[in-house]
Amino acid sequence: MKKQLLKYLAEFIIIVAGISISFYLEKQNALAYKDELKNQSLGRILNNIEVDIEDYEFNIAAHKMAIKSGTWLVKHLRDDAIKSKDSIGYHLGIAITVNTIFVDNQEEYRGLQNSGLIELIENEEVVTALQNKYTNHNFYKRLEEFIMDNKKSLFDFLFKHTQLKTKKRNALGLPYDRVLIGKVYFPNEVIERINESTTWHQFYLERIEAQIKKDGALVALIKKEINTKE
Repeated sequence: MKKQLLKYLAEFIIIVAGISISFYLEKQNALAYKDELKNQSLGRILNNIEVDIEDYEFNIAAHKMAIKSGTWLVKHLRDDAIKSKDSIGYHLGIAITVNTIFVDNQEEYRGLQNSGLIELIENEEVVTALQNKYTNHNFYKRLEEFIMDNKKSLFDFLFKHTQLKTKKRNALGLPYDRVLIGKVYFPNEVIERINESTTWHQFYLERIEAQIKKDGALVALIKKEINTKE
């Protein structure tokens, strides 16, 4: 009788152990699959960051151009010795019309959040950096809208007193061959609005330059998280 009990007990233990091992392996496989999905998602975010950096570089070039022209105008518009209509027309066109529209792809990050896969990221620095990155993106977009809204009142002045001589475009693909027409008086309001806009262009530029450094650090963290070699 004791032998039978021991036999049944052993069989029971084997069965329970087998079931437990089966559940464990199934759970590990599920976790491994989710971890693979997480790494694939992070890999696609890396690709998105590369695209973002290209966008940053274009935006930096554009805002530097607007800053240069805005600074030139504020310095020279009150100087009667400046007679070059070409120079004034060129800088006025650039300072007023140049702005950027930051376009990013947040779909992969939102998917990572909504699926719960973000919880599988082991390094909390990656999670925090991603959250900060896309929060900053939204801020940059709002800042671009603000800069453009701040310059809207200058467009009528620009179109009234300048004209495009040709359809030439600069290295960024922007029209620039604009010339001043007639004798133009520049109200202080126009000069000061250009001055203020130049300040906001500079603020935006500094934020984007800082974001490039942050994205560089984030790339290194993500690569470490998914165990990829540079």
